[in-house]
Amino acid sequence: MKKIIIILIISFVMLSLSAETVIWSKGTTDVLPQGRWEIGIFQSLSYGLNETTELSTYALADFIMPNITVKKFWKDMEGWKFASKHSLLYPSILLNVIAKEGALGILPDNSVIPHIFVLNNQFMLSYRYNEYFKIIPKIGFSVALVSGDSDFPTIDMPIVYNRTSIYHETAMFNVGLDVRGNISPKFEYLVDVDKFIMDKEYCEYSYEHKALIIWKINRRFALSGGYKLCYSDYPSKMQRSTNIIPLIDLQVGFK
Repeated sequence: MKKIIIILIISFVMLSLSAETVIWSKGTTDVLPQGRWEIGIFQSLSYGLNETTELSTYALADFIMPNITVKKFWKDMEGWKFASKHSLLYPSILLNVIAKEGALGILPDNSVIPHIFVLNNQFMLSYRYNEYFKIIPKIGFSVALVSGDSDFPTIDMPIVYNRTSIYHETAMFNVGLDVRGNISPKFEYLVDVDKFIMDKEYCEYSYEHKALIIWKINRRFALSGGYKLCYSDYPSKMQRSTNIIPLIDLQVGFK
């Protein structure tokens, strides 16, 4: 049971680091208003720095995986809005924490963990047909700088594998599409699909799909719920695996 809890915590941390935090406020390619803070149980602590820039960090993970994200709105091109996100994280502390014997160990206790710095980049366009339907195509890539001796296996778990295989590879690419819109003034939906393209030695392709309903209670509180579906194969398995994970979160905003 303890090991299952640890696995779930790691999954939520990885998911949160890659999740959009602005579905409550304005939209994927928009940044938070200047001076506004938002935080959720499984979402980043985000701050609107100015009219075009948003900063965020997953605060609970900073102790074991320091991370920072900069989101930049670039241009509105005849209805198509363009923005990008750039994240830097250092996962080596977390990997050392989970490299131990017993139920709490995810990696072998003799794992050799190097210094790893990961840069994630995401580029997004959005087009709003009306208040009920908006599309957001996106493309991204990740690179990892690894320094020192390295000897540890991949973490073959849903959500986590896609975001940690880069520790063993030179690069990873992803493409995706979000569809979102308002159901009513208080409720919003989000449906997405993402494809991860990785090294053939480990897992050539992996897919994720998410569906959420967001209840925008007021400017201070929002509640979201739904599911995430993962379809992938792993180095430790010779066949593909499908997993579904429930999603729920409470967000709080200031200003």
